[in-house]
Amino acid sequence: MFATLNESAATLWLNSLIWGFPAAEVLHIFMTAGFFGGIAMLDLRLLGIHRRVAVSILMQHVIPTLWWLFAGVVVSGGLLFLFMPLEYSVNPAFLSKMVLIPLGGLNVLWMHIVLRRDQHRWDSHADVPGLVKLSAWLSLLIWMSTLAAGRLIAYFYGSHG
Repeated sequence: MFATLNESAATLWLNSLIWGFPAAEVLHIFMTAGFFGGIAMLDLRLLGIHRRVAVSILMQHVIPTLWWLFAGVVVSGGLLFLFMPLEYSVNPAFLSKMVLIPLGGLNVLWMHIVLRRDQHRWDSHADVPGLVKLSAWLSLLIWMSTLAAGRLIAYFYGSHG
């Protein structure tokens, strides 16, 4: 499947563009920086930084933007994948990143479905419950690991033989 994708018209066309890969990479970095910056703001608030800002207000402003940024990360990441599908399909850092992203999504889902049920009790000024803090720490760990894996992709380039 990846060999077929590697020889596809889309991959061949993308690789014919002299500025294609750098442009896709810059777009991916920009979207990723915005996405992880927003996640970090939310997680740090949940860990007790800037308690005077209600979590609900911060989420109301940040989450809609995070969805757009995440879509940009997925599109630009998919574009980068199309440049070298064979390379990425065996790259251990890339494969790790592909596991970490859904883990981050599951943590977000757990936070939004389970942990925010009683948010009205701790939304503003009150101490955030321990499980919410744990979820915030997990979020920071997962997304920082995702960033690290993304950066390490370049160090495994060409290693599939």
